[in-house]
Amino acid sequence: MGELLGEFLDFGTFSSFWYWLFLALAWSSRTHWTIGIPFDSVARAEKRGGRWAEDVDRIAAAMGARFASFGGRGGVWIAGIVTFLLSGLMTAAFLYNNELSRGILAIALPMIVAEIGDIRLALKVERTGLSGHDLRRALVWRRFLNQVTGLGSLVLASALAILTILQRESLVGW
Repeated sequence: MGELLGEFLDFGTFSSFWYWLFLALAWSSRTHWTIGIPFDSVARAEKRGGRWAEDVDRIAAAMGARFASFGGRGGVWIAGIVTFLLSGLMTAAFLYNNELSRGILAIALPMIVAEIGDIRLALKVERTGLSGHDLRRALVWRRFLNQVTGLGSLVLASALAILTILQRESLVGW
């Protein structure tokens, strides 16, 4: 029973079913929510208009103000802390060949890229008052870019998995 449980809860990052499941669910959730607005609301606003469109405009304006407030109060500190954590992950992943760090990096780095895009869109909404059809077009485009980034995350995770396996089997010297 213990061996079966040990196989089920494999802690090797890239050989774990749970890692790949988490990666898929994280990106599924990430692409559904763009600047805090669920995509189904954007689609309904485009189809039905009226109250749905007003709700999307209000949520976007609120999220734009929220991101602007956070950025104004601690944006530089947040950027510094995130950069420090990413550099630590990269060091552990590539200098020390740590598989868990590689797995986390394959998720975290593209997620941060997608978040930067969302922050830029939220600030644009806040500064320009983007609303209506133009807002919904921008949200759909941002969602597409997040999906492309998620695909890049899958490719990065796959490449790091292959590299890890090759290094584990001593098929590459570095």
